[in-house]
Amino acid sequence: MRKAILSDKGGREVNEDAVGRLRNSDIYCFALADGLGGHGGGDIASQLAVSTVLQCFKTQADIAEDMMEAYFEAAQHAVNEKSEEEPKLQGMRTTLVTLLTDGERAIWMHCGDSRLYRLKKHLIQEITDDHSVAFASFLAGDIDYDEIRNSPDQNKLIRTIGGNSKSRPDISEAVKVGRNTSFLLCSDGFWEYVDEDHIESTRKKASSPRDWLIAMEREIKRNAPPDADNYSAIAVYI
Repeated sequence: MRKAILSDKGGREVNEDAVGRLRNSDIYCFALADGLGGHGGGDIASQLAVSTVLQCFKTQADIAEDMMEAYFEAAQHAVNEKSEEEPKLQGMRTTLVTLLTDGERAIWMHCGDSRLYRLKKHLIQEITDDHSVAFASFLAGDIDYDEIRNSPDQNKLIRTIGGNSKSRPDISEAVKVGRNTSFLLCSDGFWEYVDEDHIESTRKKASSPRDWLIAMEREIKRNAPPDADNYSAIAVYI
């Protein structure tokens, strides 16, 4: 298994994204979070969510739905508790996407609009559903999928960690994976400027996860405005 991580503040003063990875025996955990700007403490919320997930994984690792549920609950509790302890952090929130895999099986969860893409060879097989008003508009047939990126409702989230919310994550089934499987975990500041065609075409040409991320980052820099959001991604080759 090969992996690479990218995180950049983009055109902002502070990077409110957080990324992390950890290995426990034969299982790897990858976690990415995007703190919500404008709510105060977004960078703290994202770092806390990722560090809590990794600490829980370090204590107990298993490719199972109940394990993912436990990680999420711990992250939710940690962010809400920190918010209650420090008044200036009240209302801080973050997205979260997490992948567990041993190279033969995989399971993932997400809350918010940070995404996971699963590819076979260089073709996308699955994309997580955003928990946003824009994605709800797509499901209702009001906009096309490609219009989610430019929708004024794209950053209006229906589910997040923190803010004393009772949001629940979407958790996949544990699935078998094999050679030529790739995963991409990314924040919205990443996927807003790299569409699915480009994800596939760059994956086809990239010989390593690092090369893949570099190629996609070039696309971000071509497309993003000077004040663009933070962008982060984790690429995994199996």
